[in-house]
Amino acid sequence: MRKKIIKIAANILIYIFIVVGLIVGLPKFLSWELNTPYPMAAITSGSMWPALKEGELVFIQGIKKEDIKVGDIIVYRGGIGTGFVIHRVTQLGENTLITKGDANFTEDAPVKYENVVGRTLYLLNRPVHIPYLGSITVYASNLKK
Repeated sequence: MRKKIIKIAANILIYIFIVVGLIVGLPKFLSWELNTPYPMAAITSGSMWPALKEGELVFIQGIKKEDIKVGDIIVYRGGIGTGFVIHRVTQLGENTLITKGDANFTEDAPVKYENVVGRTLYLLNRPVHIPYLGSITVYASNLKK
């Protein structure tokens, strides 16, 4: 009986270590691998529909100014208190770029290149995203309002 309890306790501890390792280690690994301090972001609105839907989690890779192209989906810091914005690049300027959500009718205000966090990670010419996993962030941001 005692061996059975020890085995159950050991299995629980192993499970806890795996979960903690994933929660702490995965973002650190992705930051290192994708070359950005923010390797993941949640889609919190429908502005990028149909390419990206509200509640999806996207992966972000670091990008240099000279590598940004028209058509890229980028992540940038919005104004104070707005968090990240995930929109498509429509125009490139010398010091700023213009973005627009795919489902929006108007373009956004110019964005300075230093506010760009990165570009969505692509696989087979499509942004890498996980459906529903970003819903936790969407739900939490709605609670703040």
